[in-house]
Amino acid sequence: MEKKQQSIWIANYAGILAILCSFVIGSLVLVNVGVHVYKNIVENNAENFSLRASLSYVATKVRQCDKADSISIIEEEGVPVLVLREELQSGVYRTMIYCYKGKLRELFQEDGMEYKLADGLEVTDLTEFQVKRLKDNRLQFVANNGEEQENLVLSLRSTQISLQ
Repeated sequence: MEKKQQSIWIANYAGILAILCSFVIGSLVLVNVGVHVYKNIVENNAENFSLRASLSYVATKVRQCDKADSISIIEEEGVPVLVLREELQSGVYRTMIYCYKGKLRELFQEDGMEYKLADGLEVTDLTEFQVKRLKDNRLQFVANNGEEQENLVLSLRSTQISLQ
């Protein structure tokens, strides 16, 4: 009789241990899946943030220079360049925003000075940045990081945008 009770106790103990082990293994698998999902969400948000932040940066710069004859779009070495001119006490300066070698760049200098596209300061990583003039005094900006693309259409208060 005693052996029978001992074998029942061992069977109960083994069953409880098997249930506990399966619970622990299931919990570890669930945590592992959750970590991978969270990591993917964070990476996607970082990429989207970079695109949105680059367009927001450009929109802010354009709004600061939104005056007649201060915004132009030129092409240098096949690269579209947004040129923002502003008059300061010491002279007329221009800010040029463009994408060159996988980076959104900004170059601030006195108007009329020579420059190279490589001279600009790197703002963020982008594979493509386009700026287009649309009807009704609007500008369209397109930013691409190689995986995703974001568009922004900006209405200007000033009435003149020159294309060269």
